[in-house]
Formats: sequence, structure tokens, C-alpha cells
Amino acid sequence: MLKKTEQRCAELKAEGIEVCLFCIGGKGAQYFKRRDYEIIKDIRCGQAPTNEDAISISEILLSSYLSGDVDRVELLYTKFVSLIASTPSVRTIVPLSPSGLETEGDEIFQLTTKDGKFIVEKETVPVAEAEEFPADMIFEQDPGQILSALLPLYLNGQLLRTLQESIASELASRMSAMSSASDNAKGLKKNLTLEYNRARQAAITQELMEIISGASAL
Repeated sequence: MLKKTEQRCAELKAEGIEVCLFCIGGKGAQYFKRRDYEIIKDIRCGQAPTNEDAISISEILLSSYLSGDVDRVELLYTKFVSLIASTPSVRTIVPLSPSGLETEGDEIFQLTTKDGKFIVEKETVPVAEAEEFPADMIFEQDPGQILSALLPLYLNGQLLRTLQESIASELASRMSAMSSASDNAKGLKKNLTLEYNRARQAAITQELMEIISGASAL
């Protein structure tokens, strides 16, 4: 994820775009501070991100965008693919795409169990097509006010989802590493047991040969 972020920053800087970072988690903040990246803020997040965490982050990002401090907010996170795979991804939070909120590659996934094993059920969401409102449609409030009310909710949902995906990817990676370590330990135990049995058998055989040789000499 750190390399993906560096790569994206280099791409934007090559186009003459100034980049500043908003880091979620201590590892990223420490990494980029040592490399002289501009960090506007860093927030610690635990292993169980809550809606309150997403709200506090989205408020800062949205206020920075609406005040004109930044003209684009991109979210770089670890996309959960399966229990054994995850990919670094980039998602534009604001400004919104005029064609809709869904973008190509968006997926809805659900972690469940089947035959006693964890599986992931996912559904790919197609790109939303632009729709035109009927000319005679009447809004009870100004569309700008409606958007202003919905935008924070949308940002909260997107941030909470990506935080949970990142945590799920990290936990799946740890689980996979622990499983591999357990398998390696079992293989090592089996090999050591075979070596021990061979050494013991060789020692027993040697003792029997010495006893037989001594008896033959008598």
C-alpha cells in the first residue's frame, strides 16, 4: 500500500499537481514523515473501525474540499478480494462522477461460511448510467440542499466500507501467514521425528551388532 501511494503521488506530481496526504494509521504516517511528504493530518484507527471514526475523517476531508484547500480527494486503500488475496486500490471520493456514485469494479461482498469454511460471496456492481429527471419533477427542497445533506452520508459510508475492507485484508493476510507457519511447523516436526527415529534405530542396530560380535568372540 505504501508503494502504491508513492507511485500515485509521483504520477500526480509529474502532471504538476501538488499532493498532500491524510494518513489513517500510524505506520503510514511514520513512513511518509521520514520521506518529507506533506501530511495535513494523521489519525489512529483501531482494528474495529466505527461509524464515528468514519464521520470524524469525512468531516475533515469534506471541509478541506469545500473550503478550497484541495480540489480532489482520492482514497488509497487495500481492497478485499478474498481470504488469500487483496489489491491496492484508488477511489475518488470527491468530486462525484456525474454518471453516478458507482464506478467500474465496485463490488458488494459478504463474508459467510459454507461446509464449515469461510467463503466470500460478492456481486459486481455495474457502472451507473446517467439519468435525466422529468421536466415536471418538483423537489420539496432545493437540489443543492438535498445534495449537501446526502454528501456527508455518502462519504461516511464509503470511508467506513474502505476502512473495514482494509482491516479485513490485514486480518486475512495474518490468518494466511499463521496458517502457512502452522503448516511449516507441522512439516518440520514430521521431518525431525523421522530423523530422530532413524538415529535411534541406527543406535539400536549398532548396539545389537556389538553384542553379537562379542558373543561370537566368546
